[in-house]
Parts: sequence; structure tokens; C-alpha cells
Amino acid sequence: MAEAPAAAPMAVEPEAEFVEPEEPLEDLPQVSLDIFNVVKTSHAQHGLRHGDYLRYRQYCARRLHRIRKAAGLTHGKGRFAKKPLEPRMIREGKHLMLALYCSERAWSYAMQLKRENTASESRPKYHALHRLRKAAKWSTALQQLCQVRSDKRTALEADAYCGFMHGNLHLEREEWGAALQQLKLTRTICSELSKVSHPEQVHLYKQMVDEVEPSIRFCAYNLRREGGEEVEQEEDVEGLAEAAGTSDILRSKLESVLNESRAKQARDLNEMEVLGERVPIRSEKTRICIIRANQTLQEIEQAGGDSSESAMAQYDHLFVAFNDALECVRSDLRAISNDKAASAGVARGHLHKLQTGLTWQKHNHTVRRTQLLVEGFKQTIAAQSSVAGGKKVTPEDLVRLYDAITGSLGEMGQLDGYREDEALMGQILARSSAATASRCFWVAESYGAVSKWKEAQALYDRTSLLLEEAVELLEQSAYAAELPAMRALESQVDGAKARAHAHGILVALQGEPAVASTSADVGQMSLAPAAKRQKTLLEAPDAFERANADELIAFPPKFETVPCKPLLFDIARNGIGYPDVSSRAKAKRSWLGSSLGSSWFGGGR
Repeated sequence: MAEAPAAAPMAVEPEAEFVEPEEPLEDLPQVSLDIFNVVKTSHAQHGLRHGDYLRYRQYCARRLHRIRKAAGLTHGKGRFAKKPLEPRMIREGKHLMLALYCSERAWSYAMQLKRENTASESRPKYHALHRLRKAAKWSTALQQLCQVRSDKRTALEADAYCGFMHGNLHLEREEWGAALQQLKLTRTICSELSKVSHPEQVHLYKQMVDEVEPSIRFCAYNLRREGGEEVEQEEDVEGLAEAAGTSDILRSKLESVLNESRAKQARDLNEMEVLGERVPIRSEKTRICIIRANQTLQEIEQAGGDSSESAMAQYDHLFVAFNDALECVRSDLRAISNDKAASAGVARGHLHKLQTGLTWQKHNHTVRRTQLLVEGFKQTIAAQSSVAGGKKVTPEDLVRLYDAITGSLGEMGQLDGYREDEALMGQILARSSAATASRCFWVAESYGAVSKWKEAQALYDRTSLLLEEAVELLEQSAYAAELPAMRALESQVDGAKARAHAHGILVALQGEPAVASTSADVGQMSLAPAAKRQKTLLEAPDAFERANADELIAFPPKFETVPCKPLLFDIARNGIGYPDVSSRAKAKRSWLGSSLGSSWFGGGR
């Protein structure tokens, strides 16, 4: 009888795993993060103080790696396994830093590309746009996380930060309306937070407001221009370019707008007047540089002309524009030098005249700038104060400035075309004579400052002669701009001559200052015996009554004679005859001789 088949074993159902119920998001504790404090501190400490976006991007990458490793949110070893950041994972503020530094890393990469793409190539431009899109995406993720898991202040800062990143993205895309809306949101939030924050946090919000304000003005300007309203393009754009806190995206946009407006003006600037002749300007780059120089000159004239730092900075911009224009003319001359055509000779002549005219203007404005510095130094010396930085202004500083003036005037007199003009050369000679007379006066003042009155008096006399010559030349050349200064200098010289003469007589009577001070010290000396000094407590300990009971010892101690140490000279040594003891000395035997002798004759056996 066949066996019945074994019964199949009963299947044991596995026990269901215990899953801990998830805690509702509302019951989780809120986290806090000072977003702007973290961002601005990172900017200041890791390269952005000097505009080094590459260094800051590398720091963001390292910081992200450290945060992920510390929080246990790495993407695995080997194969990449993405771990999205969810609201339930947020347990502390450093978890929010993941989204923040991802946005900062993408933004810094975009800024680096903007800085490096000076030629405005299309590929780096689209790459930067892509990174700005990534930065805006991460800022949105940070905003969403903060709305669910953070306190109200952190959520508001995240909204402002998100608006700033989206505003940069729309600004790069030239979407002026959307950019204006996002940047205004950032400005509003930061302005309101600054009113209800602690004093140590207020400056962060104000700094953010100052940073977005130029971008808001630029977006409003472009919206007005697209709407057909007439706007002062040059003034608005240049004011935005000079505003503090302007971002690199806005700066690049402003530069492109300024270049477009100057290019439009350059089409109308076709020639330049040099010595009464209209010289054509064929290069567009040269026209733009000349327009930039003319605009800077207008700003200098509107400022009134003083020796302040802003005026000197404007003169620096002016000289940069002149140097750029001269460099463009030189490059045109090099390009046309090998051309043998008849028209090329005429073009070379025009370029040479244009170069001479620009050089004349540059030196002329250099003299004007130096004269402004001279006037400022004179006022400082008259007030007996020092310039910024604590450096004392001395007559030698003015002597060096007048040397620079005479040097620039000398170079102006050597320019081709100008040196054949008698009227201009007469003005140059008169101005040079006026500068030489003023220089001689301040050389005399430098001698007077060190009490060398004879030399100073001789130089004052020389200054009077130079002044007479300078005034005559100025009147003949019809250059009356410096005549009032020469008249004022004449009265100064008269007073200085009288002062130097009086000091000279005083020195003749009393001697040099060192001699006079020594004579005064010697005159106070007396041959009368000094008053008897009371003995100190150490010298008379038995005296009970004392006028000055606190005087224990005499200080400083009095001088005492010290016996000198005798010097002994052994003069008898050379006269002593020593006995001959050479017979007592043993004869020296060499080791080689003794060895050979003993071995040859069998010694030592």
C-alpha cells in the first residue's frame, strides 16, 4: 500500500515590521538661520571682498561637502544616489545651509563667467545664464523649506533672498518688469526687517537695500525707455554706474548701454579742430574715447574745479580717456605705415595732427590739475594744518609741483605745429616764467624754514626779478589768467624780504640758533658757591630733626674720583740674555729611519 504523501508544511506568515508613525510637520520644532549674516560673512571672508568669485565658489563646494557629511545626507559611495532634501529632514539650521550654499555656488559661478567673458562671447554668456537659473531654483527650494520648517524671520529672509536671485536672473534676461518686481520685494522685506531687528543686524539689511537699489533704478529706466518716455540716458546710466553696491550683472548691462549711447554720438563726431584746422576722425574707437574725455571735462567744469579727491579722480578718468584715444591713433598709424598709396600719405598727416592735438590737450589739462593741487597746498600751509593721512605739507612739496608744471609746459612747446605758432609759444613762455618765479619763492621759503636767512633773502631778490619778467610776458601774450596770482605773489615777496632781513640782523647780533641757545645756558651759570646740602638719612642716621625726612639717599648720586688702574710695561724683557739649553734637548729620531735600520741589520731579534 503506497504511503500517503507527506503533508506540505504550513506557511508561516512573517511578522509585520513595526513602522514608527511619522510625526506631523506641525509638531516638529522650528529652526532658525540668519541667512544674510551667513551669506555676507562668507562673502567677506572668502574672496568676494576682492571680487574673487572662483575662490568663493570653491569654498561653497567645500562647505557643502562638510555639511552633507556632518548631517549624514551624502549621496552614497560609488554609484550616485540622489537624496532630495525634504522638510521632514530639517532638524537644525545647518540643514537649510545645503540649499543656501547650493544657490551661492551657482550664483558665484555665474559671476565668475561674467567677469571672465570680457569679449561678450555667446557660449560663456549662456553658461552664466544657466547657472543663474540654477541659483534661482535652489533659492526657491530654500524658500519652500523655510516656509514649512523655520520661524518667521528666517522665512522672510528666505523670501528676500529668493527675490534677489530671481531678480538677477530676470535682469540678465533683460526682463525688466519681472526683475523690478522681484527686486522691489527684496527691498521692501529688508527695509521692514531693519526697523524691527537688533542693532547688530540692521546694517546687513541696509547693505542689501543699497545693493538692490541701483538695479531697481536701472530696470525702471529701461521700462520708461521701452514705454516711449524721454529720459536723460547718459546722466541716469552714469549715476547708476557710480552707485555703491552695483552688482556685476548690472555693471555689465550699464557698460553696454553706455557704449551704445557713445557709439550713437560717435557717428556725429567726424572731425576735431587742431590749430584752426578741421582734422577728420575716421576710427570709431578714437571717437568714443574723445567723447568720453569731453563728457569728463564737462563734469569737471560743473564741479567748479577744486583739489578734492573727487575732482582728482575725475582728472584721472580724463587722462585715461586721452591715453586710450592716443593709443587708438598710434595703432591706426602703425596699420597705415606700410600703405604706399597717395591717399595714405594724407591720412598719415591727419593722424599725426590728431595725435599732436590730443597730446596738447592732455598736457594742458595736466597743468590745470597740478595748479589745483598747488592752490590746495597753499591753503593748507596758510592754515598750518596737514592733508589727509597726517602728512605735513612743506614748501618742498610745492617746489616739486612747480617742477611738474614747467616740465609739462616744456613738452607742450616741443609739439610739431604748435611751436611754429608765435602766439601760443608766447603764452607758454609767459606761463613757464610765472611758474619759475613761484618756484623760486617757495625755494626761498624752504630755506627760511630751516633758518638760512641769507640764502632766503638772496632768493627773494631773485624772485622779484623773475616776477617782473613774468608779468611783462603775461601782459604781452594777452594771457591774463595768472596776472592776479602774480600780483598777490609780489606783495608776499615784499613781506618775506622784510621778514628775512629782520631775521638776518637778529642772527648777526645773537648768532646762529644753536649758538644763541648755548649762550643762554652759559649765562645762567654762576661761580657763587652752592648752598650747603643737607645730609641724607643714610649719611647722618643719628640726626633726629630733619627738614626733609623722606630723603633717604642722595639721588642722583654725586661723582666720585676713582683711582686709575696702573699700566705695567715689561721693558726689561728685551734686555735679558737667556742661557743656551739646547744640549739638554734629546735628538729626535724619525720613525721611518729607526724601522729601516732595525729591519736591515736584524735589530729587534
